[in-house]
This record gives sequence, C-alpha cells and structure tokens, in this order.
Amino acid sequence: MGNHHNETYPKNDNHLAMSEADYKHHKADVFKTTILLSAVTIIEVLVAIYYEKNLIPAGWSVGLLRVFLIVASLVKAVYIMAVFMHVKHETRAFILSITIPFTLFIWMIIAFLYDGDDWNGRNKARYSEKPHPSIIKQHGGIESHH
Repeated sequence: MGNHHNETYPKNDNHLAMSEADYKHHKADVFKTTILLSAVTIIEVLVAIYYEKNLIPAGWSVGLLRVFLIVASLVKAVYIMAVFMHVKHETRAFILSITIPFTLFIWMIIAFLYDGDDWNGRNKARYSEKPHPSIIKQHGGIESHH
C-alpha cells in the first residue's frame, strides 16, 4: 500500500524537486518581477516627493496624480498576484474568480472614500467652527452651556 511507486515519478528521492531548467525559469521570473516592482515603487516615491516639493509639471493636477498612483499600485498588485501567488499558471476561470472580486473590492474602497469625503464636506459646511451670523442672531449670541 505505502511502498507502491509509479514509474512516471523521477528516480530521485525527492519527487517534488524541479528540474534545473524550471528552476532557472522561475528564478528569472521572480528576478524580473522584483525589478519591475522596485522600479514602479521608486517612480511612485519620486513622483510623491516631487509633488510635495511643488516640482510637478504644471499640467499635472492632483486628480491626475491620484490616477497615476492608483494605476501604479494596481500594476504592482497584479504582478504580485501573477508571479508570487502563481495565479498566472492557473486556468482562466480561476483567474477570473480571483480578479473580479479583487476589482470589485478596489471599486468598493474608492466608493467608500468618495462617499466619506462627501459626508465630511457636508458636515464641515453644516457644522463649521464659526456659526453663521444668522444663527448667532437667532440664539441671541454665543453662550456656553457646560
């Protein structure tokens, strides 16, 4: 039962060992991905530093900067999923079952951030630090009831 071996297995002790060609291919793939991720991260950091020091070209708006940073982050996320999580070697159906929820999750984060920003703006307009003069007049001045 436990000593029966199939002839298709490699003849070495470790049947999970990969060939030298497979190892070189995977090593090159990881190296290429690491360089790509590093380059994109360096570009993101440089763009953020240039933005903070007001050195961004005049055509770049905050919205364009945000879109650039989001796209760069998504590129990195896709490469991490493809190479380090071995998703690129899976079937198309499995890849879609991972990427579609991931895309919806990103959309959800953007929608919640937009909604929260809108809510925050409405509250700042409604409850500003200094009341509108008509409110002060209506209440007969500002009184503290502590």
